[in-house]
Amino acid sequence: MTKKINALFADSIQAIKLNILVFGPQVKDMSTDERTLNLQLKRIQIRDELSKDGHNVKYAEDEVDPSLGNMMLQEELIMREFDLIINLVGSPGTIIETGFIARNPEIAQKSQLFMDSDHTVGLVAEGCRLAEELGAFFKEYSYPSDLTDCHLLGFAKERVLKAQKIRYLM
Repeated sequence: MTKKINALFADSIQAIKLNILVFGPQVKDMSTDERTLNLQLKRIQIRDELSKDGHNVKYAEDEVDPSLGNMMLQEELIMREFDLIINLVGSPGTIIETGFIARNPEIAQKSQLFMDSDHTVGLVAEGCRLAEELGAFFKEYSYPSDLTDCHLLGFAKERVLKAQKIRYLM
């Protein structure tokens, strides 16, 4: 009976599909810088793996329409419409997005911030910690191992599963 209940619970959780926004370095043009390239590849992998699991995963740059005007305002509005936000903090755009997250509790509470442990001093790191105080999940990762050995993908999937469980219990 316990196995049946556990299977039913697991199936119910997995049936919940989320709208997920993934921030990171743009992936239209791949970088020649190894660190940036690894972040780009991880961003693509996170999108692809979560999409395979049935989630609706988007990049903000695919949602923003330059013809509508201020793209920063559009991104902030777009963040409100997603169930979960994953931010691979480290590129210029993700720094701006971290600022949005750090000053908005509603957005922070559905955000997952991942930052290289070599860069956890300074204003951006303080933004991540402020977002964490407002309810965001903030994790420092070790470069290059957490990127190249798929640990960061595992961290992201853990956060998605937690969000699915919360949605199930609501």
